[in-house]
Amino acid sequence: MVASSIILIEHEIYDSEKKTTKVSVSKLWIVYYVPSIQMCFLYTRQILQSRLRVEDNKSGSTFHAKSGNAVLLTTPNL
Repeated sequence: MVASSIILIEHEIYDSEKKTTKVSVSKLWIVYYVPSIQMCFLYTRQILQSRLRVEDNKSGSTFHAKSGNAVLLTTPNL
């Protein structure tokens, strides 16, 4: 490991039912940089510890806030 940090990710969330898009900022902590790893990892446990709820299907995962609003959408990168 070379370094650790906090990453802020600004992203758009599209609500297909309401046909609306909103901009949100997600915070990932502690993120480690390891030069020998060629792939990015999203640490789901940290996101769930933020009290978000996750729904998965074959197209990816959607994380919802307590209010039910989608706050993060992930899609496979394979």
